[in-house]
Amino acid sequence: MKKILSALATVALLTVTFASAAGAQDPVVGTVVSDPASVPEAGEHTVTATGTGYLPDSALLLGSCTSPADELVFGEASAEDIGAAAGAIGIADCDLATAIQVTTDADGSFTQEVTADIGANFFLTAATLDQSQQGAVWIPIVDPEAAAALAVTGVESSTLALVGAALMLMGMVAVAGARRSEI
Repeated sequence: MKKILSALATVALLTVTFASAAGAQDPVVGTVVSDPASVPEAGEHTVTATGTGYLPDSALLLGSCTSPADELVFGEASAEDIGAAAGAIGIADCDLATAIQVTTDADGSFTQEVTADIGANFFLTAATLDQSQQGAVWIPIVDPEAAAALAVTGVESSTLALVGAALMLMGMVAVAGARRSEI
């Protein structure tokens, strides 16, 4: 279960950005995360989008976009694949009719609940119209049964701590026994 949660958290924290708009300055790249980070099946879902790293008191459009790139598959798509898919998104790939205007707070952050029709290659984006500020997150479709079947690797850290403590105790007993035999 921890492996699945770690994978989902990684996907949640893995953000991608649109290709830069033409201009003299690089765009401000914000971070968008979704809660939940994935959905179990295609269809209408409500997620909470949280954005950080934008300019303070900025008006952004929070919208649903579908990348025209090859279909991304959870667990197989690399960060480069996800970035390339995000970079392939154009204005025509976004549902502007359902976009929501959000305003960042004094820290450049926002939180907004969004209901969207999530399917393959779905990205939740937050950007200004001139693309001077931008950020996006891929929300994958993750079959709960397939995710449960993922291999569990690694070891619980508490197990390692107990083994370490036991080894230290055995070492202390050995040292104490050696000192008594010297007397």
